Parts: sequence; structure tokens; C-alpha cells
Amino acid sequence: MSSPPAWVYVVDDDTELRTGVEKWLAQAGYAARGFSSGQSLLASYPNLAPGCIIADMVMPEMSGIELQRQLFDLGCRWPVIMLTGEADEPLVTRAMEAGIVAFLEKPVRHVELLAAVIRAQAQLLGKADVIPDPVLVQRLTKLTRRERQVLDYFLQRKLNKQIGAYLGVRETTVKGYRRAMMKKVGAANMMELVMFAIRAGLHPPPKP
Repeated sequence: MSSPPAWVYVVDDDTELRTGVEKWLAQAGYAARGFSSGQSLLASYPNLAPGCIIADMVMPEMSGIELQRQLFDLGCRWPVIMLTGEADEPLVTRAMEAGIVAFLEKPVRHVELLAAVIRAQAQLLGKADVIPDPVLVQRLTKLTRRERQVLDYFLQRKLNKQIGAYLGVRETTVKGYRRAMMKKVGAANMMELVMFAIRAGLHPPPKP
């Protein structure tokens, strides 16, 4: 990415999930920093660069909603993405009323999380919605029809073997399509390719 990496702060008491999300974001070109609790993020907040926040809804001592409220009281209007292991209507309603950008149920799909982060970054920059990047839109026009099919399957989180079965080709052929797409679009890895696709206006399908 030519511009400085955008900051994303991951707040979750689950170490494995937190570090996993940080890794995904780093692969997509973001600068990610994790916090094990809402209190630790609040303590560091005065020295943090503006960014978006991914927070677990249910954590010991301070919930994700309470963290968002305390940040709001401090004058912080950074966009917040909420994660939860148990999504029910009252929780979703509370989250949306609190101004949460997105409410994602665990286990969260990488493409859903990236799409939410991209929307959050647009909001952080004062944009009402994500405007497709014309440069990336142009790059995607270089893909063949079959490559676009493969990309669509990746947005659905399908594995190489599954995509090969759907298209009637070998898994090695699918890997070849991946390499060709990354080269044409200028992506360093698949996570960055997926991010570029979302920024170009493609969207992952809803979780079934």
C-alpha cells in the first residue's frame, strides 16, 4: 500500500483470537495493535493514532459496549466493530443504538471483517460510505472471466480444493489463478487481494 498503514485496534481477552485477527489485518496491509481488555486500551488511548476499533462484546469487567461508551465520553468518535459469540436481537439492538459500525458473530469470516474495517475507515475519514477505488476497479478489469469466478469463491471463503471441484479443475490450477490475480492486481498476498476487491466495490455474501 502506498499510503501509511491505517491503524486498527483489536480488543479481546481471547489471546488466540486477538493475535489471529492482528495477523489477518497485517496481511491486508493494516497496522494492528491488540489489547487484552477495554481498560488497557483506555489507558493507552491518549497516545494512540486515530483508527478503528474491533472489540469483543463480552469481556471480564468491561464489555465492548461499555468501552465504546467510555471512549465516547472522552470525545473519541472512532468507529467500533463489535464481535460476539452469541448474537441475539437485544444485543444487536443495543450495539446499533450505540453507533456501532458493524456487529459480527464469531467465528468471524476474514472477508466480513475486512469489509467492516474498510467501512469503518471510510467513516473515520468522514465519508458516508465506501466509494469504490477507481484504480482498483481498473486493475480488476484485467482479470479473466475464470479468474473473476475464482475471486468470487475466495470472497465466499472457499478453499482451493472446493473451488477446483466447483470449476472442474485441479487444485494446482486454482493456485495458478491465485498467483495470476495477485500479480495483475498488485497484491502481496490473498488477504490483500481480498481487501483490494472489497475496496473496488465487490462485497462478500452474507453469512448463512
